[in-house]
Amino acid sequence: MKREPIGLYLHIPFCRSKCPYCDFCSYPRPTEELMEAYVGELARRIRAAGKLYGEDPHIEKGIMSKLPVDTVYFGGGTPSLLPEHCVTELLDAAREAFAILPDAEITLEGNPAAITAEALRAWHAGGVNRLSLGAQSAQAEELKALGRLHRWEDVVDTVADARRIGIENINLDFMLGIPHQTPESLENTLARALELEPLHLSAYTLMLEEGTPYYRRGRASLGLPEDEDTADEQAVSLWEQASAMLRGAGYEHYEISNYARPGYRSRHNLHTWQCRDYLGLGVAAHSCMRGKRFGQARDLQGFLRGEDITEFREALSPSDREAETIMLALRLREGISEAEFAQRFGRDFWHTYGDACIPFIEGDFMRRDNGRVYLTERGFPVSNTILAKII
Repeated sequence: MKREPIGLYLHIPFCRSKCPYCDFCSYPRPTEELMEAYVGELARRIRAAGKLYGEDPHIEKGIMSKLPVDTVYFGGGTPSLLPEHCVTELLDAAREAFAILPDAEITLEGNPAAITAEALRAWHAGGVNRLSLGAQSAQAEELKALGRLHRWEDVVDTVADARRIGIENINLDFMLGIPHQTPESLENTLARALELEPLHLSAYTLMLEEGTPYYRRGRASLGLPEDEDTADEQAVSLWEQASAMLRGAGYEHYEISNYARPGYRSRHNLHTWQCRDYLGLGVAAHSCMRGKRFGQARDLQGFLRGEDITEFREALSPSDREAETIMLALRLREGISEAEFAQRFGRDFWHTYGDACIPFIEGDFMRRDNGRVYLTERGFPVSNTILAKII
């Protein structure tokens, strides 16, 4: 039996500084010695994972083969902060442990403030073929409000350098709802982004996550609406503006927050949204493998000592899988295939969930045609409300 390829996620928890809105696991201002120690331990764990998952569960015991991988993603934190040779070291370990497919998508996240042409050249030589840049905004005052260290000119220069070196597949991340952002400033930001002709763009709404400096300061001090309904309306308005502008420029709006030229959807993210197996390694990394979900703790010292830092491990019940499939599939433009749902869960989707869907179809938040149930552009920004009613 042919083994389905998995996605491999490698968490790099280091940053030059901690942004005031960020609740991801990251440690600012690391020494080079700390980063190299982390990479050495992560490489060891990659090789150990290759042995653990090398045994094919579908055939007789003792048969070992490398598990195929079709996406590798360096996330963070700021993976571009690593010494150049560290990325190659981790990719070499991944190739030793897994069967990295020839056309695998290999993405590295980067901060435009500190990416050199030399680093890009080294990453590309090591196998990186996709770059994801945290651009966030083209407005200097908005970047300052976010605590970002780069200028828009750094984004322009990094994109040009990457293309000269041979990395064409570039994603730009942007943020909606930045303090004092206006429809005019957002339009200017996206217009300048479109001039760079990236193959992929992401536009995420700013969230005030508990425990962050932004959360402690509060909405009023940030110049954001205090009233939740007003804040939601503003967020939806900016989201609709971004969506209309990017779709008008020819980008496929294939997921709530993501846009791509044809053929350039994020294959890494699709592993999650399509409920396919993915393995996360490194502190705070999460995985979903062989019907089990598990995650690693934010325990950097324990990780460096080689300890098992697994924070949770849970088997997914059929009802868990069903709910997760609905939730993730409705993030995608194609939505839910009723035939695939019936084949997987032995249940008719419309018979089970149709009554809950009908009010949203009548309001043009959802549609049902050609054997699929999916959200419309109107339904995307209120997907959480819709899902709460359906699941």
